[in-house]
Amino acid sequence: MAASTSSDSSLKVTVASKVPFADLCSTMEKIQKNKARADKNKFFQDFLESWRSFHNALHKNDPNTTDSFYPAMRLILPQMERERMAYGIKETMLAKLYIEVLGLSKDGKDALKLLNYRAPTSSHGGVGDFAEIAFFVLAQRCSDQCTLTVQEVNEHLDSIALNNSAKRKNQVKKSLLDLIRQSTALQQKWLIRMILKDMKLGISQQTIFQLFHPDAAELHSVTTDLERVCKQLHDPNVSLSDVSIMLFSAFKPMLAAVTNIKNIEKQMHNQSFYLETKLDGERMQLHKDGDVYKYFSRNGYDYTQQFGTSPLVGSLTPFIHRVFKPTIQNCILDGEMMAYNPTTQTFMQKGNKFDIKRMVEDSDLQTCFCVFDVLMVNGKKLAHETLRNRHETLQAIFTPVPGRVQVVEKIEMNTKKDVADALNEAIDKREEGIMVKDPLSVYKPDKRGEGWLKIKPEYIDGLMDELDILIVGGYFGKGHRGGMVSHFLCAVAEPPSPGDKPSVFHSLCRVGSGYTMKELYDLGLKLADHWKPYHRRDAPANILCGTEKPEVYIEPCNSVILQVKAAEIVKSDMYKTSCSLRFPRIERIRDDKEWYECMTLNDLDQLQNMAEGKLASKHVDMNDEEPHKKKRKAVPKVKKVVGIAEQFKGQDLSCVDKVSSIFDDVEFCVLNGPHNHPKADLEKGIAECGGLVVQNPGPDTYCVVADTVNVRVKNLIAANTHDVVMVDWLLNCLQKKQILPWQPKHMIHMSPSTEEHFAQEYDHYGDSYFVNTDESQLREVFKRMDQPEQKFSFETIADLEQRYSWDTSPLSMFRHCVIYMDMDFPSAISDPNSQIRDTSLDLRALELRYYGAKVVGELNEGVSHVVKHDRGQHLQKLKSLRRTFERKFKIVSESWVTDSVKAGIVQDERNYLL
Repeated sequence: MAASTSSDSSLKVTVASKVPFADLCSTMEKIQKNKARADKNKFFQDFLESWRSFHNALHKNDPNTTDSFYPAMRLILPQMERERMAYGIKETMLAKLYIEVLGLSKDGKDALKLLNYRAPTSSHGGVGDFAEIAFFVLAQRCSDQCTLTVQEVNEHLDSIALNNSAKRKNQVKKSLLDLIRQSTALQQKWLIRMILKDMKLGISQQTIFQLFHPDAAELHSVTTDLERVCKQLHDPNVSLSDVSIMLFSAFKPMLAAVTNIKNIEKQMHNQSFYLETKLDGERMQLHKDGDVYKYFSRNGYDYTQQFGTSPLVGSLTPFIHRVFKPTIQNCILDGEMMAYNPTTQTFMQKGNKFDIKRMVEDSDLQTCFCVFDVLMVNGKKLAHETLRNRHETLQAIFTPVPGRVQVVEKIEMNTKKDVADALNEAIDKREEGIMVKDPLSVYKPDKRGEGWLKIKPEYIDGLMDELDILIVGGYFGKGHRGGMVSHFLCAVAEPPSPGDKPSVFHSLCRVGSGYTMKELYDLGLKLADHWKPYHRRDAPANILCGTEKPEVYIEPCNSVILQVKAAEIVKSDMYKTSCSLRFPRIERIRDDKEWYECMTLNDLDQLQNMAEGKLASKHVDMNDEEPHKKKRKAVPKVKKVVGIAEQFKGQDLSCVDKVSSIFDDVEFCVLNGPHNHPKADLEKGIAECGGLVVQNPGPDTYCVVADTVNVRVKNLIAANTHDVVMVDWLLNCLQKKQILPWQPKHMIHMSPSTEEHFAQEYDHYGDSYFVNTDESQLREVFKRMDQPEQKFSFETIADLEQRYSWDTSPLSMFRHCVIYMDMDFPSAISDPNSQIRDTSLDLRALELRYYGAKVVGELNEGVSHVVKHDRGQHLQKLKSLRRTFERKFKIVSESWVTDSVKAGIVQDERNYLL
């Protein structure tokens, strides 16, 4: 459809009103399904370029148009629009709505799938992923036709957000129903992910920004405005010349990195540094221009209505307006919003039950803004000035008023002992910790560290009181922890009578961090058979809960104790103890303690009273060696056991006599064995040790055992979901009557999780970082070093950079390339005795190395690209040679390198093939 020539019409007709929502969903489906980063990037770029081309045709390159990529970008990155897109909708509400809309029986299989999407199931994948399970349920029930456009989807979602903020729940439901009825199953899968703000695309927001425009991430860091980014940077050929902090535009603040006291002097370049108290409030930025004020949180939320847009309203602005010096017309201040008790003249900690962002005027507490930085004064931007200069400027902006607006004191210090003394003082004062800042640091929005460091007692081993609490309940995980209990409800015991074991337990906290995946699998194996569904109407009498209820529970006598570290004990009505732990994390699983040896209510009260709830009661002593972190005990690989899948059994093992329990409830799939230990004998040995045998590996299979790599083994390796282990490992376990840890020599193939675990335990040649090596093992390592093709496929640095999106920097654009420079210069060909080299390719080689490539001197197997001069000869000879290679390299012109360097991103090599 051609756009109207009138300006009014052109504003109404947008790209979003013409692009089908189905096209966007199809693009996201391709991005999610494809594992290769380059392909993911290309799918997004193709959609973006198509959008821009249509935009140019629709608006005839009109510079005044406000149309942009924003309608699509906010759907692709919904987590960036948390304030505008607040729906108040979670998985449970969606499940109930789908059950109602589809007319499903509440006790039916599909209804239970939706309601219990995190519970383990062997009949369908996507455990823990509500959108995937909903798609499975909807696939046979929805129309495959849809006329929704991107604009219409945004309008529906905006309506949901608006009704949610106005607390019109019925309207929220109505808007959601309208959207569901007009969508296909695939589109609803992506709508659910947008609503839940969990896209699972496998591509980071920084990569999306980089592909959209090189300056997008930087502009967003100083504005936190996605719409502005899309409008201002719509043309990829226009660079943003002045990206900086602006008045009345929220920016992402600079953050501090965690550090070790012993490294302070080195990190501060052996120069003096500033030390501040780490305040326990809400990070806030204040923008002032005359009588107009705005307040933004760390995440860019606008809290101006609470604190006051003018001197006449709000919990803070009326009390600080007159403290600014007459010469100050406008300014931007960065600081911490605190709750101040005027009676005790002390600041309240966040752990106490109050919300600084919602304090009312008649509260006993008052709002106080503690300022530690200034970014603008009278139109002059100060971010690029040193902290020392900014701090001097800050002193002249306003007159501090205790309890209303204060300057955070900076003390200049020189040694790590000064830092240790300051931290000890903070511990005594029950403060959160301390900050250390480089006086020469400049302000970098959305950067962590860069001269700002933080130290809390919980970061230092040996300072925190730890709690031994009992697991009494559990919650199923999501994502890669789907299908297993990944979070735990923990409790303390009522003190029993002397000589008796405790019988009643009070819930204290929910904890789900601090463990490794290995430890979680191990714990899951131990508790798997004892979990029971928790029913609120028929709750166990010996486990007392507050408003927080678990999904499953476990009888205390079958449970284990967790050693938990936390910042402090805080009041809470969610748990039966009327208190909880702030920032709890698991330190270790106490296998050395019985279930009845957990903490009691008396122990908890004593801890709470000892330090006003703070769990840091010890001091740092710089004269002592800092305690080393406890090394996690190396344990055999054990995967979760969620259910038993014994279908397709090859032989009847029910009559086998059990002689050992080493493989109790562990499931194996034996594919083949050597002549002296055939498959049937191996399966019988597993059964004698309590193990389960299946003929086809499933989600509960611990590993696949094989002796030879046949077609079936190759197919399993290609699927990359199971570990394939040599028969020798199984024979060793059976011989020694214990489950032995895997070593690199045992592995035919490793699943991604095992490969990640091995990468932390072994080097590139399979040599352990921790376990002593004997002569035979050392010989095996040397053999692998002599045979590069035998190396283990652990992740390279480049793989890790890609996984964690560290390679989005242009300096890493060629990280995955192995390149041979073909120095086939015409002069050298016409005159064999010529000493002339292709100096332009020498320069290209330097550029490639600078941007992360590996440039090799010989054309051998493993080379990914051959870069050749556009005028070079012998092209056919190169192509003939390529046919002999197992991995075919690409022959590209040198302009591929120059164009990529110029664009800051690797160009599509297909356009440069020779």
